[in-house]
Amino acid sequence: MNASTLKRGLLATILFSTLSGFSPGSLSAVEPAAEDSPVAWPAVTRTARPWTRWWWLGNAVDPQNLTRELESYRKAGIGGVEVTCIYGVQGQDAREIPYLSPNWIEMLKHACTEANRLDMGVDLPPGSGWCIGGPQLPAELSNANVVITQKPVDAAHPLHAGFGQSPPQALEAFDDKGNHVRLADKIDDKGEVNWTPPPGKWIVYTVSQKFSGQMVKRPAPGGEGRSFNPFSKRALDAGLKPFDALFEQLPAGAIRSQFHDSYEYMGDWTDDLFDEFQKRAGYDLRDHLPALTSRGTEDETIRVRADYRRVMGELLLDNVIGRWVDKAHARGQLARNQAHGSPGNLLDLYAVSDIPETEVFRNDQDPLVAKFASSAAHVAGHRLCSSETFTWMSEHFTETLGDMKQEADFLFAAGINHLFYHGTAYSPADAAWPGWCFYASTEMNPRNSIWHDADALNTYFTRCQSVLQTGEPANDILLYWPASDVWQAGAGDPRHMLTKLTVHAKNWLADLPFGDLAAKLWARGFTFDFISDRQLLTAKIDDHHRIIMPGGSYAVVLVPTCTFMPPETLEKLTAMTRDGVRVIFQHRIPSDVPGLGHLEERRARLKVAGAETLKQPGTRVLVSDKPEAALQTFGVIREPMVDRAGIMFIRRATASGYQYFICNHGSKPVEDWITLAKPAESVVLMDAMTGRAGLAAIKKGGHGYPRIYLQLQPGESMLLRT
Repeated sequence: MNASTLKRGLLATILFSTLSGFSPGSLSAVEPAAEDSPVAWPAVTRTARPWTRWWWLGNAVDPQNLTRELESYRKAGIGGVEVTCIYGVQGQDAREIPYLSPNWIEMLKHACTEANRLDMGVDLPPGSGWCIGGPQLPAELSNANVVITQKPVDAAHPLHAGFGQSPPQALEAFDDKGNHVRLADKIDDKGEVNWTPPPGKWIVYTVSQKFSGQMVKRPAPGGEGRSFNPFSKRALDAGLKPFDALFEQLPAGAIRSQFHDSYEYMGDWTDDLFDEFQKRAGYDLRDHLPALTSRGTEDETIRVRADYRRVMGELLLDNVIGRWVDKAHARGQLARNQAHGSPGNLLDLYAVSDIPETEVFRNDQDPLVAKFASSAAHVAGHRLCSSETFTWMSEHFTETLGDMKQEADFLFAAGINHLFYHGTAYSPADAAWPGWCFYASTEMNPRNSIWHDADALNTYFTRCQSVLQTGEPANDILLYWPASDVWQAGAGDPRHMLTKLTVHAKNWLADLPFGDLAAKLWARGFTFDFISDRQLLTAKIDDHHRIIMPGGSYAVVLVPTCTFMPPETLEKLTAMTRDGVRVIFQHRIPSDVPGLGHLEERRARLKVAGAETLKQPGTRVLVSDKPEAALQTFGVIREPMVDRAGIMFIRRATASGYQYFICNHGSKPVEDWITLAKPAESVVLMDAMTGRAGLAAIKKGGHGYPRIYLQLQPGESMLLRT
């Protein structure tokens, strides 16, 4: 063993011992092993290694320092970088390079060439800072808020208004008896309208939009400007136009993936909304402006605003994120998207990208939030699911390797398998310590003292990810996410036009029965992925009555307690039960449809589908207030290892068996026989911290399932291969 190998082994042992009280004698070494050996680790790829967000402060980079930094990152075990350009460093203006300028493009080319030489990848967001936008964006395509004015008029006080060359998007009059007059047709060639209403009390609604005031956040020099309208096709095309020219100048394959950061846009309107709404909701929103502004009846207000929220989410998905993904694919690139914060269906927005990405901010760890990204990846069949990780865990240079391992283990158990550090700031060699830093980062860079041992931590991450990026999900349950209940809930609140589903404020999850049920399933060791209405409509069924999705197969659909469901969703579930699929409804079958359009027709469809569902035999359909008992009736077995406090796990299927990642987040050691919920003839224990692997002690348990002896100190983790 050479000195370098010895050093890495000692660092791994010291790190692991510090974190978890690891005993070096707890596993017999079986390394190295042949590639086809059951105790061999998968081959290391650049994707298996952790990546990092690479902040280019002021674009003040040069070829020599780019090479020096990349070589340092690669030596520490980092597999790729995401180049994100932000504002500059005070006093370093002379070094700054304008964003997207010819000189900047040469620097990017150099970084891509050097990264490829070092077997590293490069991702790039289509914009500096975050929130797409910049100087190329016309004012009319910028981030917009709706402006709705309400003016009382009557026969004694008629309407006299002038709009010049900027007519409103809607001009509607409503009286207190429900009468409605469209006034836009009455605007003359001078942009004026004069209207004397019939007897009664009338309110004239004028709808227009204005710039929200939101600029690109933390832009690099040359990237400043307004943020774009995230619901508009034309705005997307304008925002991406400079990058069409950029990608033409880069070598093929230079950029692995484009990246879109978390949804932090402020706007709530787009200039073609009325047309889009008519097509998607089935009625004219202009006819219901009182309800949109919370002046209609309570039921109408809730339904109209729920439709508005659903349609805006669909515009984000269909007009922007989906089209951005298509544009990336046309250039041979992947698309990596953070959907959280969006006002749309998170599962659909994550799933449309190649690499769904969640984030953890200041140790705000919630596995159910992370599972929205991993569920989308699992159901859609995407191999990778990433995370913006370690964002502002603590103040600079106070985070520990143990803090990072603990957060990463939580993410692995939640289904994440592609970690991104947040982050690593470029810093030239002549910058005094601590070099250039970014305020929200963990500062995972060579100036941080923990960098000396970063290769040990990164080796651990790499081994875990090399396993977790293989196989396919092995979850039993598709847990239906009732997005319609989210859109309907609180829809009458005039303070919020859109409901943004963030990773921080999680009332959209915690306040619904769905969140409570998901938390209980997680705590009890049931394996599940979330599924949306749109995804469920694509489900297929195999000869064994299992639900087949692009990413794997599932045993049962579980519908949490919810009030609203689109009729096509319940019709699909009904058809699936006729074909032998097992479906569980918690408490009741949904009783109403969301939204307003074609209301009675859709209610009738839902009623028919619900009645037919209830006619299915109990071997296929159960309505129960005890979901766990219903799951057991359908043969769904939980993983009992979670009965030990602090144990979290994820299970994946391979051609020859199953792979588990198990970690102990509790405060007490686990030293016990645990039962696996899947059959196995033998089980290999794989210690990702040291790289050692060996056969586990195993004996048969109840129903023929294997029992293995597992020892996990607090903070320790283990991979199992059956």
